[in-house]
Amino acid sequence: MSNKKEKELNLKGTLYSVGFVGVFILVTWFMAFYLFIERF
Repeated sequence: MSNKKEKELNLKGTLYSVGFVGVFILVTWFMAFYLFIERF
């Protein structure tokens, strides 16, 4: 029973990590796109 709980917590941490990295990539991409558009 405790083994299942540990796996759920591990997956939840993985989900948060992947989400954070994804948001970081999207923000940096939109910042670079905005800079590109502003120059032209």
